[in-house]
Amino acid sequence: MSQYSEKELKQLHNVLYDIMGEVKRVCNLLNIPYFAIGGTGIGVHFYKAIIPWDDDIDIGMTRENYERFLKEAPAVLRKGYFLQWVETDIHTPFYFAKVRRDGTLFIEDTTKHLDIHHGIFVDIFPMDKVPDNPRLQKLQRTISKYLNLAFIAKDVWLWRHCGKPMCENPYNWNAFYCFLFKGFVSLFSKKQLYAMFTKSVAFFNNRKCQYCNIVLMTRDHIAMQSVENLEKRPFGPLTISAPSNLETYLRHHYPRLRKDLPKEEQVNHRPLELRF
Repeated sequence: MSQYSEKELKQLHNVLYDIMGEVKRVCNLLNIPYFAIGGTGIGVHFYKAIIPWDDDIDIGMTRENYERFLKEAPAVLRKGYFLQWVETDIHTPFYFAKVRRDGTLFIEDTTKHLDIHHGIFVDIFPMDKVPDNPRLQKLQRTISKYLNLAFIAKDVWLWRHCGKPMCENPYNWNAFYCFLFKGFVSLFSKKQLYAMFTKSVAFFNNRKCQYCNIVLMTRDHIAMQSVENLEKRPFGPLTISAPSNLETYLRHHYPRLRKDLPKEEQVNHRPLELRF
């Protein structure tokens, strides 16, 4: 896949800051806390901006705040922005939400065939508590991953057998397991699978736990204390929220964390089609 030109990245970053500014406005209006995660957290920490070669913005919310955002944000989002999740765009393969800007395109390979909003986006991830016991963590993660794959499979087939793979490197499950999996997927509607997945990842939210994360990932742990004590940090033309002790979280998530990466490690998500 071709790389971005310098002009494209600059234009893309401007759109991303615009969308993030609208998300921030809505969150402030509704009093919904959010915080930078993943690569966006790295950008905040090292660059006070989007990582120069990056092409997305990721923020997190605790499950309670995420559900509030899904419910209340559509009424106050300005014209030209679209909140995408399974209730507003039934064919989305993403368990998390995206705020997309109308009139733009960011068409990715695995979703190019889907009848969904394909605009440039900011990702919004629900963060759920994970148990302190490593075995319980693994069990929760295993169940949640399976249910998320079933949710995705309603619109995007990612396996070599029992259907046409819609990705460059399909899962190499054996044919019999794919057959059983496809049978399981067929038993439920997409919204039922989403509800089952949500119950799985949110299972420990009413318990005392030290960390929250995306559940599907092993390293993306953020201390609950850091989420409950957010800090304002510069981010390009904006000031956004980030977990306190941001570097501690980042070094847990990225053991080889450093500012400067060699060209071959500067990964992004260059789409098939990009339009501003």
